Amino acid sequence: MADLSPAGSGLRTAQLDGRRLSEALLPLELAPRAQLRLAAISRWNALRGVRVGLVAAALLLMLIGANLATPIYSLLQQQLHLTALDTTILFAFYVFALVPVLAVVGHWSDHLGRRALILPAVALSAVGDVVFATSGSFWQLAAGRAVQGIAVGLSTGAAGAALGDLMPDHPTRAAKITLACSAGGVALGPVVGALLAGGADPLPTPFLLHAIALLALCVPLALVHPRMPGRNRPPAAPPRITTPAHLRPQRLRLPRTGRREFLLAAAAGFISYAVFGVYLSLAPAFAAKLLHTDSKLIGAVVAALLLGSSAVAQLLVPPTADRLVIALGMAGLAAGLALVVTAQYTGTPALLFIGSVLGGACQGIAFRSLFTTAAAAMNPERRGSELSSLWIIIYLGSSLPIVAVGALVQTYGLLPATSGFTLLAALLCTALAIAVAKRPRTT
Repeated sequence: MADLSPAGSGLRTAQLDGRRLSEALLPLELAPRAQLRLAAISRWNALRGVRVGLVAAALLLMLIGANLATPIYSLLQQQLHLTALDTTILFAFYVFALVPVLAVVGHWSDHLGRRALILPAVALSAVGDVVFATSGSFWQLAAGRAVQGIAVGLSTGAAGAALGDLMPDHPTRAAKITLACSAGGVALGPVVGALLAGGADPLPTPFLLHAIALLALCVPLALVHPRMPGRNRPPAAPPRITTPAHLRPQRLRLPRTGRREFLLAAAAGFISYAVFGVYLSLAPAFAAKLLHTDSKLIGAVVAALLLGSSAVAQLLVPPTADRLVIALGMAGLAAGLALVVTAQYTGTPALLFIGSVLGGACQGIAFRSLFTTAAAAMNPERRGSELSSLWIIIYLGSSLPIVAVGALVQTYGLLPATSGFTLLAALLCTALAIAVAKRPRTT
């Protein structure tokens, strides 16, 4: 089991110096014939575009599933008597499961191949849907969130690395697709959940339909011919796996190259995902109070505005190395958050929408530029593990900050808690903007 990049024709099974090796099946013009190895049951030699689509679809669908419940939490609160703190803890359970998995298996795709993690992750995500659909208690909901977190943890680094392998000459495009699917999936999740929850069975229907879509995606993922990741290696290079010790947990390390770019991207991602997490968990209640409506769809649209604007900006605006533009992007996120809170104090719904769109678009421009630069500087042979390290830091922003805000909401109320969080997030965005502005231009 391995990557989803295209394999050339004329493949054969062979042994090299007595060593078993399933090597990268790049197009023949890129791969030395001596390095081509076939050790797979599947034989569908799909086009590169199909493989990119499969990886992107897997990442997008899993992140949609991880956020399907956002507009349904109000129903769950009524059924299971959940508090605001319980809701934020459920969001954090997802991250508490995701981060350890990324830390333990983040480097596995560099050895086993990308598909070896992506395919079981998609299937496991479907299992998480079923657990959530049949939940009857807080702890069963927590178990469903944990399973979803494990699935995303298995695939996050592998999917980003697979896209990088598939487009070695277009690292910017690979990073663009990775980030657009990540932000787009999180933004679409609440909207899809609200639309599917409009029927007679609002709780199980969204999750069961999503599970069916995931299982359908498993079919082409299982049929496509796999390959091992990485660029060409000398014929005398050792196999990627000689003993099971290669798969044991490794200590997380910063990349040897592009370390400053890595740290800037990690800081921007941590702050952004803290904002996203709090926004997704509390925006429906925030919108219901400001707009005087109980509509799940309106609450979901408001929750999706910030992330949707980020995803659109990442798709439409090319990344830049201009440090002033990136700094203004982080400052724009801070300004957008200030407008959102001001909307509640002044009772002005327009500021809620303007602030969400402004903050999301500015975050998308800044974060995509920093992420693209960091990903391009990574060693291709360690891309899976280094991307996983980056995503671990980013996802940590979606854990403890959310629980802290949930506890503050329960103690002081929605508006004071979100105001305090917004002030802190705005200060961090401003500090990061200053750090980026001082960064020397890359040549």
